[in-house]
Amino acid sequence: MLCCITGTSPEEPVVSKKTGHLFEKRVIEKYIQQHGKCPVTDEELSTEDLLVVHSSKAPKPRPAQASSIPGLLSLFQNEWDSVMVESFTMKQHLDTVRQELSHALYQHDAACRVIARTIKERDNFKQQVAQFTARAEQNKEEAAAEADTEMQAAEEEGKIPKVAIARMTEMSKSLTEKRKKRQISDSLATPEDIDRFDQLVTFTPHSSADPGVLCLHVHPKESSTIMTGGNDGVGIIFDKEAGQISAKLSGHTKAVRRVMLHPTSDVAFTASDDSSVRVWRKQESGTYGTEFVMRDHSKAVRGMTLNATTDYLVTASLDNCWNFYDIESGACLVSVNAGEQENPVKNGFTCSEFHPDGMILGTGTGDSTVCIWDVKSLNNVANFEGHDGLVTHMTFSENGFYLATSSTDGTVKLWDLRKLTNFRTLTFEDSNPSNPTHVNHVAFDHSGNYLAVAADNVKCYSVKTWGELKVLYNHTAAVMDVGWGPDAKWLCSTSMDRHIKIYAAN
Repeated sequence: MLCCITGTSPEEPVVSKKTGHLFEKRVIEKYIQQHGKCPVTDEELSTEDLLVVHSSKAPKPRPAQASSIPGLLSLFQNEWDSVMVESFTMKQHLDTVRQELSHALYQHDAACRVIARTIKERDNFKQQVAQFTARAEQNKEEAAAEADTEMQAAEEEGKIPKVAIARMTEMSKSLTEKRKKRQISDSLATPEDIDRFDQLVTFTPHSSADPGVLCLHVHPKESSTIMTGGNDGVGIIFDKEAGQISAKLSGHTKAVRRVMLHPTSDVAFTASDDSSVRVWRKQESGTYGTEFVMRDHSKAVRGMTLNATTDYLVTASLDNCWNFYDIESGACLVSVNAGEQENPVKNGFTCSEFHPDGMILGTGTGDSTVCIWDVKSLNNVANFEGHDGLVTHMTFSENGFYLATSSTDGTVKLWDLRKLTNFRTLTFEDSNPSNPTHVNHVAFDHSGNYLAVAADNVKCYSVKTWGELKVLYNHTAAVMDVGWGPDAKWLCSTSMDRHIKIYAAN
């Protein structure tokens, strides 16, 4: 039986139930899918109408070409040609694969050589780094040993080490050059602004059991941070903007006479009547812990000042000595006993201040004298006499030319460092000659244009005319310290009445 469509013997025969015709299953299914009807009768037809015929599979008859010798030869020739073409194609593909493999092997070999060279260079570099590190450590140890030896020798000789001198000298030259190009800030407060100063806010952070806030310091960089010290023996750091205490530094057993904040590190300093100086460092918790306690003085420490390098500290005491400290180690590098000088100090040092360049040190004494020291040679190069009472404080102008000193004689004296002369004296008008008002503190602002004086009240002066700009009567007891904010925009004062007051233009 032959398929009605192909005319050949079907491999999978099926019969239409409707027409009885025989078809090849795969062929009729495709036809039904396309046309949906019987190809012979055109009747509607679906795959459900097909019935599979089960029969033994008979071998296909030979094609006509295989029925004769020439036909078989032709078939063999066609097969041979196909085999040759396929063989040629495979040879081409094999050559291509060989070339690609050769190229890949070459790249792999080149990569291995590059990796080997890189590893060798890396190992050499590691070796060189190790040698350099070892050499650097050795040099560092030798330098440290040399510095220690020099420091020890300098200490034995009573001199400041050469390393410290070199560092201060370099800083002094740099600051001198900058000062020549220094310009006054456009935002500096005007005399009219100072005249409009009034109390802005007041704080009382210190204990009332032992009243009296003796000193203050405005942070040179963070202007909202102020530190104070009082009769209660406590140093307090507080934020004037937030109006709250940031840290309380307790450790001294007597009144804190001087406080200071480091300009670039979270470090604070306190000097006390208990003859000690403490260096405090901020902890991770936000509190301040004692890093060093310097007990080299035998009497109350009344002066403390930071060198322009910010690496060295000088303290001055009623024991007639001023000491030079390395802040990093807390070591006293040299101690100068002015009681053993040619013009000896008899009643101790009451204050101290570095010149802005850092190579000159000023100290006030209980002998009414202002002493000027060359830090490099430790020599007393000049003495200013003119006060009739204890020198309470001193301040150098940022221009480097002027020095202002205050005294218990009720006066503030202005000194010209170029001529070493007193060119002006400011006297409180309400001072009684028989019982003068004590002037406790004096402070130039950073520009050097204004001067503030703390006595029974706070007075502000213009440096250009030395005329009085403003008097602030807000405290009810003696004003002990005064400090300027940036660009003289505000002023801070402390008093024996426990109050810390901030003034600004209203």
